Amino acid sequence: MSGGSFGITGEQIRAARALARLEQAELARLCGLSLETIKRLERIRGPVDANTRTLNAIIEALSGLGIQFDGCEDGGVGVCRLPARMAREAGHRHAPPPKRETQPLRRLIFHSVANVASRQDFKASIDEISRSSAIQNEQLGITGVLFSSNGRFLQVIEGPKDSVRQAFGAISCDPRHSMVTVLQDRDVAIRLFSDWSLCCGRFASDDAILKGEPSLDDGFRPETLSPAGALGLLSVVRDMQAAPPRTNRPVSGVCPLADNCLDETCSASNGFHGAA
Repeated sequence: MSGGSFGITGEQIRAARALARLEQAELARLCGLSLETIKRLERIRGPVDANTRTLNAIIEALSGLGIQFDGCEDGGVGVCRLPARMAREAGHRHAPPPKRETQPLRRLIFHSVANVASRQDFKASIDEISRSSAIQNEQLGITGVLFSSNGRFLQVIEGPKDSVRQAFGAISCDPRHSMVTVLQDRDVAIRLFSDWSLCCGRFASDDAILKGEPSLDDGFRPETLSPAGALGLLSVVRDMQAAPPRTNRPVSGVCPLADNCLDETCSASNGFHGAA
């Protein structure tokens, strides 16, 4: 598709860049655009204000990495990673092929609020969520990301339809959180998240990555996110798990980073901010 055939949003550009595992400066270099242009476009909520040449440059650069913008049944635009065979035939560099799926896939994105009891001992709540999710998700073939910030949760789960339904049913009945609100629930062709991770905590170094994210301007407001914006944010926080300071924490126990954590809910209880 050419850039003029659909409207790409800032959230989708961010999600596509996250899928390609590129920094903003790297995408700018590949597109032949300025870093400030990429930053400006990614800050836009909804269709970006850019000319056809700029949009085509972004589309072609990401396509060269196996990332494609594609039309959805509802008339919107999705972001996906091309299967390895298609990427090779197009002469693109691409990551290893995704695991072959034997059942139709479902993706569900939702947000919720930690209840008062969970906030009082957030360490115990996060530890238990991490432990139980890892066990259940492996059994059900579920992958995705859970992001926690200031007592709010944003999560995406992907997997076989029946498994996603079962996992979400258990989450909806979990007394540790309330106000569970679905952002998206739809069939998908491929997984965007190949494993399971849990991201907690906010650090000063995150500002360089998350600056300009409207949902994080005043605490954390996941209800302001579109499905594409939620996917983009979850892709970014997933990748943040492999970078300092989070790589300096232990697998279990009290988090040594709590004193520097800007997340009031986490730091108040000296919670463990671990990945599942």
